[in-house]
Amino acid sequence: MKIIKRIASVITATAISVCCMNFTQYDYEKNSSIVSSAAELDFKTSINEDGTIAVYGYTGTDEKVIVPRTIGERTVTAIGKCCFEDNQTIKEVVLPDTIKIIDYKAFADCKNLETVNIPDGIEIIDEYAFTTCHSLKSIDLKNVKKLGNNAFQLCISLEEIYVPGSITTVTEQAFHGCHSVKTLTFGEGVKKIESTAALNSFSIEKITIPKSVTEIGEYALGYYYYHPNYVPFTPTFYVYNNTAGLEYAQNNGFDYVIIDGAETTDFLLGDVNSDGAVNSSDASLVLAEYGLIQTNGTLTFTDTQKKSADVNKDSKIDSADASKILEYYAAVSTGQTPSWD
Repeated sequence: MKIIKRIASVITATAISVCCMNFTQYDYEKNSSIVSSAAELDFKTSINEDGTIAVYGYTGTDEKVIVPRTIGERTVTAIGKCCFEDNQTIKEVVLPDTIKIIDYKAFADCKNLETVNIPDGIEIIDEYAFTTCHSLKSIDLKNVKKLGNNAFQLCISLEEIYVPGSITTVTEQAFHGCHSVKTLTFGEGVKKIESTAALNSFSIEKITIPKSVTEIGEYALGYYYYHPNYVPFTPTFYVYNNTAGLEYAQNNGFDYVIIDGAETTDFLLGDVNSDGAVNSSDASLVLAEYGLIQTNGTLTFTDTQKKSADVNKDSKIDSADASKILEYYAAVSTGQTPSWD
């Protein structure tokens, strides 16, 4: 009986001790019962103020890492500071749709990281989050609202960057040293491009700036730094009349093309995929939709896409629209002033 009482007292004391603990960090070796799969043992975690989980470390050895939606019955909402920093093994990371923030240096210096998805719910990519990810091939910023300084610094394998309008301010050196980028497009909604935003991204050939941009900082676009001077390279700016984009191009002596003024408040004529440019990709989408129309297939275009695709304004979407989009694109590509007439 004494032994039973003693065991009961130990169990009670342990329960009280556990209840009083401040679980700001899981110890997986001691609390393995809360882990729903073996893979979760590879993640170090902390609990956010709202009770959700941030992963701040990875101890596994996999090239492809799948971050779980939940750990210990708590939802994972953040990739914490320095979580994967300097990991030279990972090549692909799959993030769950519960993630809202990729924090400071989360993937910094992951030089072999090629692919990481950006779920729709992510709102913040913090400072230096992907700095020096030399092998990162593409990014889709989707609904991101805040981009920290140097977020994609020295991502030297990126060839195309589209900044959505949800990011109203493009911070200093956000795309510094992205040496292979050829096309940089800012979506309608972007308001401010800070100084040195794309400094040393010297392969850029085309920069598209929407009407919504009202402020562009010094040496933000079109420059590289060669001590002790900032030196311009030769991109072509695609801009609108009477805008900050046109003023920046003129003041800095860059070549520019005035985009046709057929824009409304919610779409750009011919820009079917809403990437801020009119090109062959838009023509391909129009032809694909036309094919569905001809075969009574399930149509895919939204109302906005229908308006954008009907460039000849005959209330139909067909090959004639695709042809006019290609003509428009050809005019832009050869430095002519494009027109829908």
